[in-house]
Amino acid sequence: MHGRGKTMIENHHEIHIYPKTYALQNPLDLLENLEFALKHEGMNLEIIKHFFQNTNKNQITNHIKKQPTGIYSRKIWYLYEFLMQEKLELPDCKKIKYVELLDKNLYFTSNGKKSSRHGINDNLLGNRDYCPFVRRTTELDKFIHRRLDNEAKNIVNKYDASLISRACNYLYTKETMSSFEIEKEKPNKSRIARFISLLQQAGRIDQLSKNMLIELQNSIVDPRFCDSNYRTSQNYVGENIRPGFSRIHYISPKPTDVPELMQGLFDTLTRMEASQINPVIISACIAFGFVFIHPFEDGNGRIHRFLIHQILSKTGFSPKDIIIPVSAIMLKNNYEYDATLESFSNPLLSVLTEYDLSDEGVMNVEQDSKIYYQYLDFTRITVYLFQCIHDAIHEYMEQEIIFLLNYDKTKNAIQAIVDMPDKDIDLLIKLVTQNHGELAKKKRNDYFSQLNDHEIKSLVACVKRNMMAS
Repeated sequence: MHGRGKTMIENHHEIHIYPKTYALQNPLDLLENLEFALKHEGMNLEIIKHFFQNTNKNQITNHIKKQPTGIYSRKIWYLYEFLMQEKLELPDCKKIKYVELLDKNLYFTSNGKKSSRHGINDNLLGNRDYCPFVRRTTELDKFIHRRLDNEAKNIVNKYDASLISRACNYLYTKETMSSFEIEKEKPNKSRIARFISLLQQAGRIDQLSKNMLIELQNSIVDPRFCDSNYRTSQNYVGENIRPGFSRIHYISPKPTDVPELMQGLFDTLTRMEASQINPVIISACIAFGFVFIHPFEDGNGRIHRFLIHQILSKTGFSPKDIIIPVSAIMLKNNYEYDATLESFSNPLLSVLTEYDLSDEGVMNVEQDSKIYYQYLDFTRITVYLFQCIHDAIHEYMEQEIIFLLNYDKTKNAIQAIVDMPDKDIDLLIKLVTQNHGELAKKKRNDYFSQLNDHEIKSLVACVKRNMMAS
């Protein structure tokens, strides 16, 4: 990209202006245009595959023959056989220096798999069935260098283990309630307990699989809506504007495409973990990829958020046995969460236009659509998840520990004034903090009539001083 003239932004799109020295010898030559794109515009497997599907195979072969050892000829050759699963009539490369398929300075990459036929090291994050991309940006580099995992662990290490244990109980509950509230659900106590139990297993699942995910789905949904396999119907997200007219927000992959997409996702997870990719990048590509695939009829959103914790815990990013309450941040800033999901769903709806929706709400997608879910750029989503984790660590994890410290301090101070039972102390703190630092007269008469005015005044002041100081 060195020597490029300038970059302009118009309507949220980047326009790159190149010097005349970059001009193609034959601007009408499609393969020359593809080489230019690979050199200067990055990797987009969706567009490249569409190009291959609509270009004569002999034309591609002849272009490679002109410079069979050229870097970009070999990349085109490898990508064709990788994406189309069809060999070109070309002899294998002789001994030649391997070339990285993706530029490590521009993308986060895997350790790679060498192809001696092409002299290419395939360092993609995924495979043909599912391959996420994450570009290296200044924003992501800053997050990675901050080492949020160490920030979380340093907070935990500052405090007593018993205090951390109490904070954990709260954080697990908060994360559970937030995850259900995002879905606008009001679960009963049994479903809450099951989801808390699931969160406590995060990091202990050795390897994700179809059967494991079905087991997870069965553990968190109403038993009447348990799945025994991936979904067999077309699902979507929409709303009824008026009778006979629905507004579609998101269309999931066809049910026939789900098994291949999910296997690709599992294989990609294995490859990214083996390459020790940053855990937040893995979480973004896998957890959000899962929710875009939407493999089940119910429970996809909660499993999607559980997968974030599974990956952060398994990789050692999260402190041991501690939950980072990401869902609480997503719920607090719900608009940003929706906007992040829409960064994929809105462009999707502009190309996924061939579908039919019956009066009964049954959808049928007519066009081949799998490719739209296979090769996504997760850069924006990764930045968003980093920010959520940062905010969750500092707004909820640490603040809850500080709250408990202040709570203990307040209880000790109250007992020094009046030796009250714990349940009465808890009630007093609750009533005073809920009433903006005052104890309502009726509440005093109902619950603390045995205390005199001086004691009440001292106790209320104690709560305000320790629990409500700004």
